[in-house]
Order: sequence, then structure tokens, then C-alpha cells
Amino acid sequence: MNEKEVKSLLLELQSGQKSWAEVAEHRYVFSMMEHIGSTDVELRDELIYQVFWKLIHNSHLSEELMIDMLNTALSDIYLFDEIGENGMDSVFKRSYTALLIALLLNQDLHRPFLTEEMIGKVKDKLVTYLDLEEDIRGYVTNKGWAHSVANTAYAVDELVKNPKLKVADYDEIFQSLVNKIFTSKAVYLSNEDERVIMPILTMLENGLSIDIAKGLFERIPPFLAKQKEKASTKKFVILQANCKMFLKSFYYIASTDKKYAFIERKIERCLTEIS
Repeated sequence: MNEKEVKSLLLELQSGQKSWAEVAEHRYVFSMMEHIGSTDVELRDELIYQVFWKLIHNSHLSEELMIDMLNTALSDIYLFDEIGENGMDSVFKRSYTALLIALLLNQDLHRPFLTEEMIGKVKDKLVTYLDLEEDIRGYVTNKGWAHSVANTAYAVDELVKNPKLKVADYDEIFQSLVNKIFTSKAVYLSNEDERVIMPILTMLENGLSIDIAKGLFERIPPFLAKQKEKASTKKFVILQANCKMFLKSFYYIASTDKKYAFIERKIERCLTEIS
């Protein structure tokens, strides 16, 4: 089905001319996936994503179909489609595939259907994707939200809530998230820092070593000092801005809960050193 046909199908669903049972069929689901990265904002955000949310949240899809969807989403032609490109429309397919993965992971929390092996595969793919994604744009004029970092952080947050994920994997996930924030490619303007903090907090709740978090805040000042010597002025200013924004957001969140007092003090000292 082409974009026009998929859009017509989903509009019929919204108007009641089509039933959820019909749209939950394999061929329709995969037709929607084919256009998950459309630059048509209405089709991508208001129809495909919203319909996927309802299909999954309301248990209209079989476990077998959801497993097929997840395996497809993790493939080279979806999550890794044209990976490495920057400034191209392919980012929408990768980013909204990450959102679909988040929906499927969330469903597994309420109606388990994924094996421990599959959860491990999702972890490997998301970490690799975070490391490889070059396009970190937020809002794109006339095309809507690209938001690859924020959408992937949402998927990671659903992943780290899963009891089938090994706590031993948290360190790798933590480092991958942090690496995405400490970049000199562009200044984050669309709350990416707050979205990245959420899975970090979830991991702290579920067993991530406090020493790993403390160690991060201790390493930032010498890291920035070294980058100031190596990087161009422009790149350093961008990197420093992203670091400060992340730290300030983390500090605010930590200050609202007494159990994060140790983080609050570490961040306070870190911000003083890099100001």
C-alpha cells in the first residue's frame, strides 16, 4: 500500500468505517510500518503512531504478530535504515521505529510475550543505534519532530523497566546514554536531556551502582578541561552547553527527592568546577 492508501485506511478506521480487527491484520500492520517514517506529519504522528498505540495498548495484536513487528523494527531496514546520514529524512523512519519499539516493550510489561533472549537483543540493538545515530535534530520545519535521541531514550526507559533485562547490562546502557548527551554536534533544544535522565533514574531505582553515577559527575570537569584544549572554540562551547544543561536538569530532578541527595551534592560540585 502506498502512503495515500494507508492514510485512507486509517482515516476510515477513525471514522468507524473500518474495525480494529480488520486493521490488526498482518498485511495492514506491515503496511503502516512501511510508512512509519513518512514526512507527512498527519500520517506519521496522528495516524500511524496513534493507531499503533491503540492496537498495542488495547491488545488487538497477537503475540506472534508483535514479535514479528519487533524483529522487523530492529532490522537494518528500520532502526538502522541509512544509519550515519545527517540532515536527511531517513531519521524519521529510525526515530519512529524507536517509538514503536517502546510501545512493544511497554506491552511486554503488562502482558509478557518476549523472552529474556529477545530483551537482550533489544538492548544490544538500542545501544548500537544510540552509538551510531548522527542526526540529533529536534523539530524539523514542515516535517515535525525528528527527535531521535528523545524517542530512543523513551524506548530505553521501557527496556530498563523490564525485569528480564540483566542489571549487569545497566553500565553499558548508562554509558551509551551519557555519550549521546556529551556531544559537540549541536546544542540540544528540545528537552533531550530530561528524556535521557529518565532511564538513568529508572536504572538507579532498579540496581545501577551509585558509584557509576557518582563517577560520571567526577569525570566531567577533567573531561571538559581536556576538550577545551583539543576542540575548536565552537565545538567546545556546544559541548559545554549540553553538559551544563544535562547537569542542571539532573540537579533539579534530584533536588525533588531526598534519596537522590548524594547526586545533588555531586552535581553541585561539578557545576561549580566547570562554571
